[in-house]
This record gives sequence, structure tokens and C-alpha cells, in this order.
Amino acid sequence: MIEKIREWSNKYSVELMVAVFLLYSVYINRADNIYSYVKPWYVIDYSYGFGSRLLIGSILHLFCGEVVTDAAAYGFVVASLCLLCVAFALFAGYIYRGEVNQEVKKAVLFLIVFYLVSPASPEYLWTVENMGRLDTYLYLVTLLIAFVYFGIKNMYIRYLLFMILGVSAVFIHQVYFFLFFPFLLVVMLQDIWKNECNRKNMICAAVTGLIISGVFLYMQLGSGIYYDYETLMVKLNEHSDLPIDGAPMKAEYFWTLKDHFYKNMVPEIAHHLKYGFMLVCMLVPVWGGYLWIWLHAVNRSYKRQKTKYILMLCTNLAYLPVFVLMNDWGRWFAALFIVGFLDIMLLAGDGDDDICHALKTLGAAIIKNPMPFILVILYMSTFEKFEGLNFPEQVTDFYYTTYNIKEWLLHR
Repeated sequence: MIEKIREWSNKYSVELMVAVFLLYSVYINRADNIYSYVKPWYVIDYSYGFGSRLLIGSILHLFCGEVVTDAAAYGFVVASLCLLCVAFALFAGYIYRGEVNQEVKKAVLFLIVFYLVSPASPEYLWTVENMGRLDTYLYLVTLLIAFVYFGIKNMYIRYLLFMILGVSAVFIHQVYFFLFFPFLLVVMLQDIWKNECNRKNMICAAVTGLIISGVFLYMQLGSGIYYDYETLMVKLNEHSDLPIDGAPMKAEYFWTLKDHFYKNMVPEIAHHLKYGFMLVCMLVPVWGGYLWIWLHAVNRSYKRQKTKYILMLCTNLAYLPVFVLMNDWGRWFAALFIVGFLDIMLLAGDGDDDICHALKTLGAAIIKNPMPFILVILYMSTFEKFEGLNFPEQVTDFYYTTYNIKEWLLHR
């Protein structure tokens, strides 16, 4: 019996270690309350109207009845975070165990650890500013899409589930279209190329993409709430003991896109450009490492495969609108790095030849000289996790420390 347990724990060692690490972090590091700005989304449901961000509140009302308590909403969030931790651990372990080449396995393990200590680790979802963010459920849906890709062999069922999950994500929050939908596009591109651009696959992918896009457009432009602002706030407070912040309700349902840009984004432009530039410079190991893997694959591939990789890289253009129009750059950077990690893991798990060759090269370098890679992991572990609006505190600390040193050198 003990020998079987030992064999099982060795086989699923990555899943166990990742799950224990993340679940322990939820246990000791999670914020004590749902962030005030997102509390209304756990109360409002489809009785108030029809649109994005109403699905989670509707689900919670099924468990709680008419009145959603603060304790029930918080418990729902914590349970969802635990489920996300387990889902991510299963995904990471599945990719690792699926690799045969030892050098690729080393590279995959490095990327998993590297991601877990980065500011975009799942831990960013239980910081003070992100506790209860709907991004939690978008991330979970994205992992479910990966499970569907690897687990469902029937093409029609697979694409039907892609469509259902994608539409559900838009119902949860329409920002899915910009943050995590690029991963689904990469999944469908990989499926098309894997099946040698089969016409049926291409049609299914196009229909899936168009339906999700159509639902997004309707949620963004055609949906709404039945009540005026004052009536809405009265009803929300009647159906919960949570302190309801009216700002997100007013911004989401009573502001235009122009209002969002001028009231939220414009005041933050100088701050975001300055510290965003610092962040990009300080996180070169993250985006630089991912970019190296992609460029290695592109340079090694033949013409048809090269087109696939270029199209996959172009999916990142979906992030431009949110960076330009919306001010939660912490969340946008987190999603960008998450999808960058998941894309590479998905292609590695699917045995993509050129990506696996890049990982094999990386793994060989790790085996030959592990010290630089250990130092990179230690460097990344010094960063706090992404918040909603703000960047990790180390970015501002680095900026002001460097500025003070410059002032001291010039004026001493």
C-alpha cells in the first residue's frame, strides 16, 4: 500500500506540489474581504437586466436566495480560488507528464516554477485589489478550454464546448474578449494546423469565433439595466448586507466609452506610461523568455508552420484596446503574461515540433548551467503580485531609488 502511494505521489508530483503551494497561499495570503469595487457583481443578477457581469451574481442567488450575504459571497470567492488552484495544478502536471524528452521536461518545469513566482501567478487574484475580481472565473474558463482541447476527441463536441465556454466567459465579463479570448484563438489555430487545415475544422473555428464575437458586441453595445441609477442602488442594498459601492454600477451601466476614457484613463496616462515602461524593463526575463521561444520556433519552422506562429503571435493585438482605453493596467499585464505562458504550455503539451525544439534547447541550457536560471527565478520572486490598477510596488521603489541615486550623484 505504501509503495503504491509512493508511486502515485511520484507520478503526480508536479500536480501535488503546485496544488499545495497555491492552496497554502490562498489559506494564508488571501485578502480578508472582497474588494469593494467588485462587490456589486455578487449581488446583481438577471432580474436587474440583461448584460455582461450578471452571471456570477445569478449563480450566487441560486445558492443564497434573494439576499446574498457578505459571508456567502466571500465563501464563494474562496471556493472558486481553490478550484482555480486545483485546475491550474492539473494543467501544469498534465503538460509536464506528457513530455518524453528529459530536456523538454526540464524546460517545462522551469517555466512552471518561473510563472508561479512571477507577478502574474494565480496569487495575484487574491491580493487586496483583486480579491473577488471576475478575472478569477475567466482564468478558470480558460483552463477548462485547455482541458477540452486535450480531452475531447470529437471535433463537433470540442468546438461546441469551446463556444459554450467562450460565450459563458463573455457573460461573466465582456473583457474576456480582450484578455483571455486570444488563448482560445491560439487553441483553434493549433487545432486547424494539426488537422492540416481541414475545411470542417476551419468552418467550426470560424463559427465559434464569430458567435463569441457577436455575443461580445451585443453585451458591449446592446445590453443594459432596467432601472435608473438611484433605483438600482436601492434594490441592490435591499438584496445584500454587503456594502455596495455605486461607482462601478455608474461606470458600467450609465457611462459611455468616452466617459470611461476621459474620467478613468486620461488621469492615469502619465502614471501608467512612466511606470509601465519601468515594469516592461524590469520584467524582461518574462516577456523576453517567451519571445525567445516564439522566435526560435518561427526561425526553425517551414513556411506553413511559420504562418501559424505569426498568426498566433498576432492574437496579442487584442490587448491593445484595453491598454489604450481602460486604466486597470495591472490586470491587463497579468492576463497578457498568463496567456503567454498558457500558449507555450499548450503547444508543448500538444507536441508542437518547433516549440518543443525551443524548449529542448532551453532545457539543455538549464541542465548545463542551472545557476543563471535559478537567479532569474529568485529575481522574479522579489516582485509582489499584480494588483488591479497598480503595478507591483517594486516598480515605483526602483524608480524613486534610482532617481534619488541620480540626484545624489549630480548634486553631491
